[in-house]
Amino acid sequence: MNMTHYMQLLADNQPWNLLIFMAVPIVLAETLAITELYILFTRKFDGLMYRLNRFSGTTVGLYFIGIIGYLMTTAVLPITKAGEWRTVIDVVAVSSYLIGGLPLIWIALQEIGFVNKGLDQIEKLKIHAICVALFLVFGHIAMISGMLDPSLLGYKASDAHHMHAEQGANSIQNADMEHLHQMHTMHSGNTANQDHRIEVDFPAPMKDHILANMRNHLQTISQIHEAMGKGQYDQAAQLAEDRLGMNALKLHGAYENSKFMPQGMQEAGTAMHRNASKFAIEVQNAAATGDMKPALIALSDTTKACVTCHAGFRLK
Repeated sequence: MNMTHYMQLLADNQPWNLLIFMAVPIVLAETLAITELYILFTRKFDGLMYRLNRFSGTTVGLYFIGIIGYLMTTAVLPITKAGEWRTVIDVVAVSSYLIGGLPLIWIALQEIGFVNKGLDQIEKLKIHAICVALFLVFGHIAMISGMLDPSLLGYKASDAHHMHAEQGANSIQNADMEHLHQMHTMHSGNTANQDHRIEVDFPAPMKDHILANMRNHLQTISQIHEAMGKGQYDQAAQLAEDRLGMNALKLHGAYENSKFMPQGMQEAGTAMHRNASKFAIEVQNAAATGDMKPALIALSDTTKACVTCHAGFRLK
């Protein structure tokens, strides 16, 4: 079954993503809703339940400001730029989750005193109730659509991977042919060997950053192999997701770097990050099932993407 980015977010980096993006906001929002009902029935605008209501409303709103800001910069913008949305199902799931946080932010702004200053307690309580209802509606739309299989609308996970793999195979094949040709000319006495890879010109500070990233990638892959050799599958998954996977896009400055990358280089980079995240999931599954093959295939696809990029491009 294919997953939406919504479900992948919750499945990755277990249990932290599930806690950060689902458990904490849901507990705060449910606390807000329960105390809201209590106040509506009792009209008690003091005491523990009222203070808990104000605390949960303020906290969950401020919390969602952080979530929305983080996901917009690390997920929504990079996915949109790379054209990686998995049909309208994926868009609805992610956008509904983010939109659902806006009413809670409004509640926080009201509690802090930035908006609705002229309303009395009853009117503010009505605003609370409307905002909580909107959150529940959008939250359930996000959960339902997020659990749908994007292939229902024609998405095929293998399509993107097949495209990258086919391009990668062609690039690698061409690179191998070029390498064989260079070896042949060297042995035949022809030293006029040329590097036919595409030159990519980055600003100097960004070039240094990219080179440092590449060295970090090699080190990470080495550490992943070491962790797997020791049977530390959770450690291997953590390394892959945090330093190579989709979670690492912001760390690597992927959005800024991509502005200077040719399309093929962007596609190879996206394939590397996606396959690393896939490996992180599969190696954790292997700890439970004992089947290491899917994890090894995903790790191989990760390094193939690196080879594809280096075979087709070089820094100027």
